[in-house]
Amino acid sequence: MKNEQRNKLLKKRGALNKSYIHTKSALLSKKLYVVLKRYAFSKIASYSPYNNEANPNVYLNCKVLYFPKITSIKNASMSFFKGTLAKSFNGIREPKIFKRKLFKKQIRVIIIPGVGFDERGFRIGYGAGFYDRFLKGLRVLKIGVAFECCLIDKVEDTENDVPVDLVVTEKREIHCRLRR
Repeated sequence: MKNEQRNKLLKKRGALNKSYIHTKSALLSKKLYVVLKRYAFSKIASYSPYNNEANPNVYLNCKVLYFPKITSIKNASMSFFKGTLAKSFNGIREPKIFKRKLFKKQIRVIIIPGVGFDERGFRIGYGAGFYDRFLKGLRVLKIGVAFECCLIDKVEDTENDVPVDLVVTEKREIHCRLRR
């Protein structure tokens, strides 16, 4: 079921044109900026958009952003670093030179991509489990971002899935803890 949901959403997102992605990403990023401004975070774990994902970083200060780097494909593990981005794992842009690591204990907020989300905060990723493994036991503000068209009624979640606290789209903020 989850694979069917993933494939349907990837097809829908794949059909989006560049103009739509750019415009809706700007709207989404502005909403995200307002949310993050409430907390005044000095370090933000984000991501570089891939495969027609929403770009959350348009309005964010690049000086506070850290990006994921795959550290082990076999163990589906990653860490966050500051640095110049270059295409790497599966064409995803990752820090090329990574000197400044953001340790898990330093993270207060993490922006999480998703193929899709439901209003409870459960997400559909690409299926490799990188984010769920990273997020397991992490007590921070978890913000999922996606285009409104990538929200679905219910993600088929499993015991390994880690829900986000908030989903931000170009149209709204969804406080997920209230819906579980």
